[in-house]
Amino acid sequence: MKRKEDRTDWPRLLAASCSLLAASMAQAQTAEQPAAEPALGTVVVTATRSETPLLEVPASASVVEQADLQQRNVARFGDAVVEVPGLYVRGAALGQAFPGSGQAVLSLRGIPRTPRTLVMIDGLPINNALSGGVNVSGIALENLERVEILRGPHSALWGGNAMGGVINFISASPDQPLAEVKAGLGSNGLRAGSGVFRKRFEGGLGVSLSFAYRETDGYDDSDYVVKRALPGTGAIPVTGAIPTSTVDGQPGWWVGLKGARPWTQSNVSTRFDWKLGAATRMNAGVSWGEYRVGYSRPSSFLLDPSGAPVFSGSVGLADAATPLRMTLAETDFLTPTPSGERDLRVFAGIEHRFEGGSILKVNLGRLEHRFGFSQASRGAGYESGPGTFTDQPNDRTDLDVSWRDRLGASTILTAGFSLNHSTLDRSTQSLAYWRDEDSAVAETGRSTGESDSAALFAQTETFVGEKGRLMLGARYDRFRTSGSIVDASGSETYPTNTFSRLSPKAAFAWQASDQLTLRTSLGAGFRPPALLDLYSRFQVPSPIAGQFITYDASPFLKPERVVSLDAGADLALPGGFRGSFTVFAQQLRDLIYRRSVDPFTVQADNTGEARVDGIEASFRAPTGLRGLRLIGSWTHNFRYEVTRNDAEPDMVGKNLTDVPRTMWSLGAEYAGGPWTGLLVYRHVGHVFGSGDDLNEDTVEGVYGAYDRHGVASAKIGYRFSPQFSASLSIDNLFDRDYFVFAKQPGRTVFAEVAWKF
Repeated sequence: MKRKEDRTDWPRLLAASCSLLAASMAQAQTAEQPAAEPALGTVVVTATRSETPLLEVPASASVVEQADLQQRNVARFGDAVVEVPGLYVRGAALGQAFPGSGQAVLSLRGIPRTPRTLVMIDGLPINNALSGGVNVSGIALENLERVEILRGPHSALWGGNAMGGVINFISASPDQPLAEVKAGLGSNGLRAGSGVFRKRFEGGLGVSLSFAYRETDGYDDSDYVVKRALPGTGAIPVTGAIPTSTVDGQPGWWVGLKGARPWTQSNVSTRFDWKLGAATRMNAGVSWGEYRVGYSRPSSFLLDPSGAPVFSGSVGLADAATPLRMTLAETDFLTPTPSGERDLRVFAGIEHRFEGGSILKVNLGRLEHRFGFSQASRGAGYESGPGTFTDQPNDRTDLDVSWRDRLGASTILTAGFSLNHSTLDRSTQSLAYWRDEDSAVAETGRSTGESDSAALFAQTETFVGEKGRLMLGARYDRFRTSGSIVDASGSETYPTNTFSRLSPKAAFAWQASDQLTLRTSLGAGFRPPALLDLYSRFQVPSPIAGQFITYDASPFLKPERVVSLDAGADLALPGGFRGSFTVFAQQLRDLIYRRSVDPFTVQADNTGEARVDGIEASFRAPTGLRGLRLIGSWTHNFRYEVTRNDAEPDMVGKNLTDVPRTMWSLGAEYAGGPWTGLLVYRHVGHVFGSGDDLNEDTVEGVYGAYDRHGVASAKIGYRFSPQFSASLSIDNLFDRDYFVFAKQPGRTVFAEVAWKF
């Protein structure tokens, strides 16, 4: 049964606390604004754990600044990173696209899947303890100062998951006061609202409040039912099947739609910031983010002789040129919904600047992640029938302590330690009615896991002459995991597993001029196996009737590893032109793949190696027209292939999944007077989807394909007064048909109004 603590009504509690806080603040007096700190231009915190000018950072980095976020009126993560090279996103990061869940796919610098990219908010990880995935609905985009993206492994400072790089969302300071609410309507029944309040009060207390809500009815033409047919005659003659193809080029028949999936996304965040004198700052807060995916009635194109739709049985295709038959089950038309995901983050931090310039930073955070979904069992229908509910509560607690100080006149030392404790309690319940999680009749399996890790890190930055910056660093992480599984096959408690990684890094940047920096770096990164990798067991039907294949636990997995070498240049001209160019070569080792232990047992193991070599570039260029600039990015992977796989030798030479060979974008931004605008064209090459390790899915334009596609989007905004503005966004401007597994929406429109007070 679902645990009682999972039913806590966090949205109402947080909303109530926010209302009370806002009421009390309305009676407070505003303090004088503190003097501005020395301007550094565009800065990066993530690369060195301290503010460093972007042009001096010896790393391939991008910064999406607050002005960019405001001008683009960002409501989706994908909007914010339109010009960031090397970053492939799909799913929830791009808004209305099916399935509308919080789980977005992120692949950075050709290294596939979200768990291999470290995602943080203000320096604290938000990769969950379950799989290392990220719920993007829990990110308060309305209250950001900037987004920092580091490409390449950065485990030397940040530890696990930072194989492809790091994405750090930096919250806006209450020293930048703002009170604003927004509301909007769009295609597919999209309704949205958001608000943010930031202010610094007398006594040094700063408060930031934000909320956001989006919901949509979904759209019918997204999730297809495609079946294969065999020679012969079925018991029920039907018409209406539409000939198509499967993604691997085999003939298929499109026989129906699984129905629209309405969804909601919402988040609430409260953050407090105290200035305790000139040297000490403290912060604490709580944030909550959730999405829910619903369901609607499916439809069948197949009609029997009386004109009634057919959802199950042995049918013969009367429209086919030769006699063909297929076997249908109503479960073919059903989706694994309802489903939902929720993040609750509690965090606190302190920063103290000592006399002499040394800085101590302490950050503590806890992430409670809840993810559950329903699934129909054999024989179930839309209105009734048995099923299962999978509940996967997991938590992570992180403590990060760093010290930064000068060692002499030319060297800065950053050192510290990190601790993590993660847990997983995964269960499966059988349901009397598969869409009602409260109809559980028995628990059929439970797996628990626990992980503890401790790390020490140190990094030096040495100024070589007046032009060079040499960065040397290393981090040592040690992990201890344990877990158990109870299911129909019995109970098993696994012995403790320990593993460790040393992640060194060396980087050098040389300012060839005030405008040009040349840089190179060599470093290592890793991803520890997630608790889901280590301690989960499930079964799927075998091709042999009556038999099942067991995907067993893999309690002794080692971390996946990467070694990367890159070289590049960053250019910033006085007129506003900015450009970046990097070439890179990466060797991935100990990749986790599944191998067949016997005909009915599959288990994960560190059996794979891969190579990813490529190039990434971006630019911003002013034009002759005031307020208008061009933006663009380009990423090309010369090589992104598996070089070794003992579990599946046929994979050698095949491309990595969830990575396009080429991506590029080209656009124009305008800001002048009351007008703002954005027009951008994004191109993404063909992608082999998750599970297509043999690269068999080469057909495009069919359900299940990841098409190469180019999509234009536009946004225009107008400010009627200092308080009131409006904007209009159009995605897929030319109404292109394409698939990213599911059929993507055609042209969609979203209109929004904003009021500052």
